[in-house]
Amino acid sequence: MSEVFTFMRILFLVVDFLAANGGTQSPVEWRANTRSLLPEQSTALLHTKVAVIASEKAVHDLASSWCSAYRSSDPERLAAMETREIEIVDRFGDWHHLIGLKARMHFWEDGFGVVSRKDFRPACTVEHVRLIGLKVAVVQMKVSYDEGIALKNGDRIPRFSEIHTSVFVKVQGTWLITAQDIVQQNSQE
Repeated sequence: MSEVFTFMRILFLVVDFLAANGGTQSPVEWRANTRSLLPEQSTALLHTKVAVIASEKAVHDLASSWCSAYRSSDPERLAAMETREIEIVDRFGDWHHLIGLKARMHFWEDGFGVVSRKDFRPACTVEHVRLIGLKVAVVQMKVSYDEGIALKNGDRIPRFSEIHTSVFVKVQGTWLITAQDIVQQNSQE
């Protein structure tokens, strides 16, 4: 049930963002609409196609940077990649509405604060990038804890993986993360 709620919240965030920023055609709509154009009209739209490719690359680069910052347990870098206001649903299903750099950094510091940093070696990969328009993308990253997580109190969380589904938005020419939903996958045997 919480996954449906989270998906609906993310969907509303995307629709709200598109409405507030004038919206754009999706790359799929763009390709379908350009098939019936004359060659000179199609050439005029080449700049849009280049913008789509550049946006996909920029989004993928931001997701890769997020993975790097997460592997490094770097709250400052993670918070810097987020919009001023972000919504995160953690792996326990708890919703966090974070406003401002201090709140965002504190969220990540709390999370990293309970783990033994010397044993914290998550693998993180960008699984999927879906550009919804020229200013919005949905990104899925897989974070795997193949050795589990050693906690500072001596306990150990067995190996598992998570899917982080994020909404990326382009704000004043910069791609940032504005929402994230973390779903834990079944333990890996």
